[in-house]
Amino acid sequence: MALTADVLTVRYGTPGNSTQPVNQPLTANATVYRGSIATTRSGYLVAATAPQSADIVWGVISGAGPGTADMTTQGITGGTTNGAVTVEIATGSFFLASGTGADAITQANVGALCYVINETTVGLTNGSNTRPIAGVIEAYDTTEVNALGYVAVKLGNLGGTAGTAGPS
Repeated sequence: MALTADVLTVRYGTPGNSTQPVNQPLTANATVYRGSIATTRSGYLVAATAPQSADIVWGVISGAGPGTADMTTQGITGGTTNGAVTVEIATGSFFLASGTGADAITQANVGALCYVINETTVGLTNGSNTRPIAGVIEAYDTTEVNALGYVAVKLGNLGGTAGTAGPS
């Protein structure tokens, strides 16, 4: 189910120089939500409601780019042309929801790659090569009560399934 409002996504670990924010241009007329996984397709940010294997994962959407949108509204909507609005993306590691069934993540999966299922959920399988790599599973923490899930993921895939997970 696609998001209809901004969500709280909790950062894992301590931010440092490798967690610098980045800005990416938003696809025309698309709406993305703060706290959701940030993916680009053909150079423009798209909502991760239906991710594709070649999507590039950057981090988590944190806000609108400089001077481009009202920070008091839910979501960020693109202008009438691609790139008219930019979006700020927080990079690094974040707690995300774990998939279920074959996509369920456990402590045994720490260090493995995971894949984007939707805007706030990651899983173990690539969905028959249809999902992009989200990043590397860093922690499985059943005590984190403020997180969306219990899976800490270092987000970033350096180019979809053709690439390998790496620093974001």
